[in-house]
Amino acid sequence: MSVSAKEIVRKELRQGPIAYNFQWNRTNHEILGRLQGDLASLWAHLSTICSGKIPSAAFSDPFYTRASSLKFSKMTPASRVGLRRRLMKHGLLTSQSESDLVSIIRTYHRAVNSSNYAADHSIVQQFILDDPLTIAVEVPVWSDAYRLSGHIDLLRFVDNHIQVCDYKPGPLDSTQGRFLESLPQVSAYGEMMAHHLASTLRTALEAPLLPRITCCIFDTHSCWQFGAELFVNLRALGLIEGV
Repeated sequence: MSVSAKEIVRKELRQGPIAYNFQWNRTNHEILGRLQGDLASLWAHLSTICSGKIPSAAFSDPFYTRASSLKFSKMTPASRVGLRRRLMKHGLLTSQSESDLVSIIRTYHRAVNSSNYAADHSIVQQFILDDPLTIAVEVPVWSDAYRLSGHIDLLRFVDNHIQVCDYKPGPLDSTQGRFLESLPQVSAYGEMMAHHLASTLRTALEAPLLPRITCCIFDTHSCWQFGAELFVNLRALGLIEGV
């Protein structure tokens, strides 16, 4: 069900010269729940953002890396394909063409008569109005430990997991390449969000020690899903440059 724009909390944030329009659908959040578990931790984190308690250095200090600039270490094309196949074989990465994210974003494209099904990121804003599982868009995350920062395109709550989603539009024949190159970035978003949620008073909020987070990279063709812990694993193997 669509909600009124008045029900959404908005705050403009900047990372260098780039402005981000953080939006929080508190109505959706309250309906999904905000008093226990990961949703309570997320409510506390988003309230902190709304109050302006964001470390400015994380988004202005040149020694902090933007998560969107993270890349895989140099590998041959065959090695990249091998990595993707290993991750999928062991269940650490799944590909779903029938994901609700795919069907929803395709519906939004049809609504604006985008025949190439590759509209820019502005189309993601529609989730905050129409999708009852969407909680927030353009959500800032940061880590002093990794000296990283960035903004998550889309936060949803699905199957009792916080869903960290990143929209990567483009043609079908380049989907696998685009998504694979985005694994360092989006897994970093998941790791930073896990850290933020774990930093709250989780015992008082009746939350498990480790937040339940699923990361998603999607376009109008497919959706890749993986756990936030993938970032730590890839980094430990020396597969990520820039962090």
